[in-house]
Amino acid sequence: MSNRYLDKHALYGPFIREPSVERLFMTVVIPCYNETGLLATLDSLQKCSPTEFPVEVIVVINAAQDDKEAVKKNEKTENEFDAWKKEKPSKKICFHKIVKNDLDKKHAGVGLARKIGMDEAVRRFECINNPDGIIVCLDADCTVSENYLSELEKLFIAGKKTTGCSIYFEHPLEGQDFDGKVYDAITAYELYLRYYHSGLKWSGYPYTFQTIGSCMAVRSSVYQKTGGMNRRKAGEDFYFLHKIFPSNPFAELNTACVYPSPRPSLRVPFGTGSTVHKVINRNHQIKAFSLQTFTDLKKLTASAEYLFKTYYNEWSKSLPESVKCFFEIQKAEEKLREIKANAASEKTFIKRFYTWFDGLLLLQYFHFCRDYFYPDEMLQESAVTMLKWLYGQSAPTHARQALMVFREQSNSFTEAEKI
Repeated sequence: MSNRYLDKHALYGPFIREPSVERLFMTVVIPCYNETGLLATLDSLQKCSPTEFPVEVIVVINAAQDDKEAVKKNEKTENEFDAWKKEKPSKKICFHKIVKNDLDKKHAGVGLARKIGMDEAVRRFECINNPDGIIVCLDADCTVSENYLSELEKLFIAGKKTTGCSIYFEHPLEGQDFDGKVYDAITAYELYLRYYHSGLKWSGYPYTFQTIGSCMAVRSSVYQKTGGMNRRKAGEDFYFLHKIFPSNPFAELNTACVYPSPRPSLRVPFGTGSTVHKVINRNHQIKAFSLQTFTDLKKLTASAEYLFKTYYNEWSKSLPESVKCFFEIQKAEEKLREIKANAASEKTFIKRFYTWFDGLLLLQYFHFCRDYFYPDEMLQESAVTMLKWLYGQSAPTHARQALMVFREQSNSFTEAEKI
């Protein structure tokens, strides 16, 4: 079998000897490095409601070749996986493992592990002539709602042109598994994520989806077209998804839920685990981007279409000072003139404008505003104001209360399904 994407981009494989099941529709890829909670993740998937079409799960047990501690732990995980699979056979889901404990230290990490599993999923879909199969990303420290697989299937069957989706999530905010400080830290971190996400929606920015690696899915054909997963050791999900977003229609799945672990971690320099660790061990305070930055962004998004009809110098007069200065540093005038010259319609111009002003450049703009215009603000106070702007909600008195309002407004996942 020859496949253009695999021939050019795949680094390894094939790994799995068993042939793909007929009518395979969806493959869940789970990177697993030095993990202790994999079986809970597998149990959670096995308990999911039945799907109409077959599902596969590919666990990528991985480590760098010189990481002796992780390799030893991975060997234990591999044995646990084998025993679990033998003890709990499933007719509705096929569980597979890939073991790569000899990765080059330079590239070993979550991005490469996801890529190995996702490329293998491509290969298995191609074997049954299903280039539009769904590749779902999960992590080995997550559990999922009972309707997780069935709702994903329903979304992509109903939306035959849907390119991918982000999946609703909720971190545990209480329990016996962690110290209370961990739950306080994850409450603040999730509030920050939802504040930023909601602020972008309020501003009118078009690609306002969460970028969480354990909460995303993509069609195999789209995955291939955009060059596949990168090998970044952190932030691989952010960079990958921002390549996918412009391939409309991208969706939000808010009728099922992923429950990521709130555990502290030093595996990567930023993200959930790293932030929780800093809050607990370094007295780090999670703050919010200024509300004024969202206000300035809203003025930019509202005026973007008018640039197609006028000259840059005339258009830029109405821009906020923060945008003007940032665009000057980015040499935006030259770039936007080029985009405009190659756009036959306003619709094409807008799409290319936001392909240039993508999530990475947007985040750079927020950091620029923080450093030179509007200092970070207290998270809870800004979140409360954002809730008023968006929903007219009365002010919650605690971070957790504010977070619960954001959750309620952003999902259609019922209380019955949460139990």
